[in-house]
Amino acid sequence: MQLTKEKIKEELAEEVVQVKTKVEVRKEIDLEPPPEREEEPASSESNWLEITVALLIAVTTVIGAVVAWRASVADDASGDADFAGLQAAMNAEETRALNFVNTYENYGAYAAYQRYDTLGDLIEEDLANIEDEQTYAFLDEQRANAHDLALANQELFPNTYLNRDGSYSIQRQLGEMWADAAKEKDLKPEPQFAEADQFRVKTNLLLQSLTVIALALVFFTVVELVKGRVQYLLVALGSLTMVAGTVMAVMIEMGQ
Repeated sequence: MQLTKEKIKEELAEEVVQVKTKVEVRKEIDLEPPPEREEEPASSESNWLEITVALLIAVTTVIGAVVAWRASVADDASGDADFAGLQAAMNAEETRALNFVNTYENYGAYAAYQRYDTLGDLIEEDLANIEDEQTYAFLDEQRANAHDLALANQELFPNTYLNRDGSYSIQRQLGEMWADAAKEKDLKPEPQFAEADQFRVKTNLLLQSLTVIALALVFFTVVELVKGRVQYLLVALGSLTMVAGTVMAVMIEMGQ
């Protein structure tokens, strides 16, 4: 029985020792720091490319916005010039119509003056051959009436447009009236229409340069989708396209 108890004690002691050993091993394992992961070396070249592309996209966007603004301004200017041209055309037609009405109204008064003055002169010539007093009195009254009507019509037209031979200068009156009206309002629509055409051409050219600049954004965007040397090729193409579109827009603004 004693041997059995001693064996049991020895076995228990051995088990306790094994348990303690396992516990100590586990503690050591837990205390050991986890193996550090080897960090992948950062690609400075890739970061530099991404920053460069981002900056180029920002610059291209700003340039495109400025070009779009200038195209909008040119388009508004063409609309204003068209409106001014239409206004000038309406002024010209209105002035021309009024001038013709007033001129031929004056010319009608001149024609009436000439008719009654000539009639009075002819009657006066006939009076020298009239012996009958009653007929003479009647014709003399007709002569007086004709001369009175001639004097009345003479007040209805400006004498400044009479030529030396007594004829009436319609073209001179029309010309002077047109010149007087031109001092007060615009009567020449052609310059405004020509200016509107120039602004329209400028707008179309600026939109074309904006299309070139937008193409540069496409190249810069595709850079993120490819790898290797193709990225640098796309960056170069985008940069050249951006510069070309910008130079084109500047030359258009400068009128060259």
